[in-house]
Amino acid sequence: MAYTSVQLRHLDPGKKNARMAGDSYAVARRTVMAIVPTEEPGVTLNDYLAAMAERLPEAEGWDLSLSAGWYAMAMKLDLEARGELKRVNAKPPQRLVRAQHRGGTP
Repeated sequence: MAYTSVQLRHLDPGKKNARMAGDSYAVARRTVMAIVPTEEPGVTLNDYLAAMAERLPEAEGWDLSLSAGWYAMAMKLDLEARGELKRVNAKPPQRLVRAQHRGGTP
């Protein structure tokens, strides 16, 4: 099987984010979408990070040597940049919901 990787995106086009193994990206994306609701008020950033830290290590296909916290934040930024997640409030605490349209592909 050939190794594939995904170039992570960032909301700030001037910033270049890391690359992630394709299989890790798929597992992390699936976990994010299971945590973040489609309707407001959404999930707070702290609750999202806590849920990812709990669920990623238990997700089928997840490499336990990877940092769930780092991947949680990287996926949040990537999926916001792709239009699959959005912030629903301007003031803290930051809240996230899934966007109503289909976002971009990896």
